[in-house]
Amino acid sequence: MSDNRPSDRSASALLALASVLLALSLITVMLRFYARRRQKAPILWDDWMTLPALIAFIGATSCLYFGVSLKAFGYSATDLTKEQVAATKERSAKAQLGLNFTSLFCLACSKASALLFYRRIFCVSGRKAILHRAIVATLVVLFLWLVAFELLIAFQCQGHLSALWDGTQLKYCTYSYPLLQGYAISDFLLDVWVLVLPIYPITELQTTKSRRFAIGGIFLLACIGVGSSIARMVIILQLVHLGQATVHSTDPLQYISRVTFYWVLEMGVSLVAINLPSIWLVFASVAPDAILRSICSAVSLASIRSRGSKGSKGSKGSRNRSNAEQHLKSRTSTSSLVPSTGASAEAEAYELRCSGQHRHADVPSGQIHVSHSVQQSTGTRHHEQV
Repeated sequence: MSDNRPSDRSASALLALASVLLALSLITVMLRFYARRRQKAPILWDDWMTLPALIAFIGATSCLYFGVSLKAFGYSATDLTKEQVAATKERSAKAQLGLNFTSLFCLACSKASALLFYRRIFCVSGRKAILHRAIVATLVVLFLWLVAFELLIAFQCQGHLSALWDGTQLKYCTYSYPLLQGYAISDFLLDVWVLVLPIYPITELQTTKSRRFAIGGIFLLACIGVGSSIARMVIILQLVHLGQATVHSTDPLQYISRVTFYWVLEMGVSLVAINLPSIWLVFASVAPDAILRSICSAVSLASIRSRGSKGSKGSKGSRNRSNAEQHLKSRTSTSSLVPSTGASAEAEAYELRCSGQHRHADVPSGQIHVSHSVQQSTGTRHHEQV
């Protein structure tokens, strides 16, 4: 039975993979919009593009579930009788066709969301003009790629779409395999381009190496999707090498199941990967840097209180300490865990760039360094250094 075959062509593996990735996609998309709300950042096109990608992925998994119920995916021709094949042939072909349309749309929207996210992060206020042009050009190419292949899928049988299920596929659908080959290769090349596009801007971020590696690692999670694209491309190249007539005379269902497995894997991983950077930028801010800045502010405040009690007596000293406390409290309040400004297109860019700008020179053991200036009420500027 199908459960005894390799995992990339069994019905149980297809259902498990689709269910897990669909759940993860729903969760990450919802968290992305929650992160925008918590960050008080505007919801821009990179966010909105995740919604059609998610809807298309839901449609693709629905086609998959329907196809598995018809034994069109996850089974071998040896599992079915000729009567079963004939009874479900039309519905199976329509499920495969629906999967083709929705998966192409899902992958295109996922790539567009990633590109628009790069534009939000790395092209703020007109910076990175070359990168901005590259992103816009890639978006245009991506749109043309989507339209071209959607039309090619619709007309792969020279206007006789019913040939996919009425037994005349070999006669009319002569473009099917070249279409699959061109689609697989172009999709792989686009994946690689979208993946490497942010690498150089990430290396220029003004932050620590470990943080740059962490940011890059989140972006490079999409490598799993690229790996799926490579696996699918290899299988399709094998099909093209064998020829359409040979495949249909042997066991086309097992090849369809393998291609579908890596198709679903690429869609799901890509959809999850494009949401993780936006989620991470918000939720990662609750630890190390923000907490450290809060602790340093508290220590600095205690130090100023101590020196003020020793060096100042009377109402003037009290006013000085009060001014210092209010100043430091205001500094502490600005280092909130989430950007407190209103709708700002630079919110995430700031999160990426600011983390490395709070590092100071080493301070001798047992001493405290206060980096902020405190203005005395007497009118003289004084830098508290202990």
